[in-house]
Amino acid sequence: MGEKNTAIKLKDLGSNYRVLHGKSVRSRGAAEDIDHVVVGPNGIFHIETKNWHGAIRFTEAGIERSQPEHHDDPNAQLERQAFIIKELLRANKLEADVTGILNFADPHCALEGGSSSFTTVKVDQLGTAILNYKSSKSLNSDEIRAIIKILDEHSKPSNR
Repeated sequence: MGEKNTAIKLKDLGSNYRVLHGKSVRSRGAAEDIDHVVVGPNGIFHIETKNWHGAIRFTEAGIERSQPEHHDDPNAQLERQAFIIKELLRANKLEADVTGILNFADPHCALEGGSSSFTTVKVDQLGTAILNYKSSKSLNSDEIRAIIKILDEHSKPSNR
């Protein structure tokens, strides 16, 4: 449900942005499921969506939750996703900012702090976070299409 709500919000980005949903992207034998990838003039955004509820607190020791359940570490997931995307860019001699976003889709979750490594937002802030990101290198429409093509060629639908 969280990924569907996020997909709806990403439609508001406009025609300068291309979005891929639910992909298992691979490079050099490694593969990683990515909930959403957005490619636009200000870079590539890989988004890990969590539909967690309750209080979510970011501490030096990690993430603390009022509703504990077993989940993969989203920071580690985002690190692996970034590695694979950057490998594909290097292999194809392309440059772009690659930004990880930890997105919380449950409107009733309460965030305290954020990831020290990645942008942390609730779903209603996602579009603004992407649109306001200041990249070190702008991408033109040809580069955006090339990156989308590479991601498509190196992915399949996610098993999640």
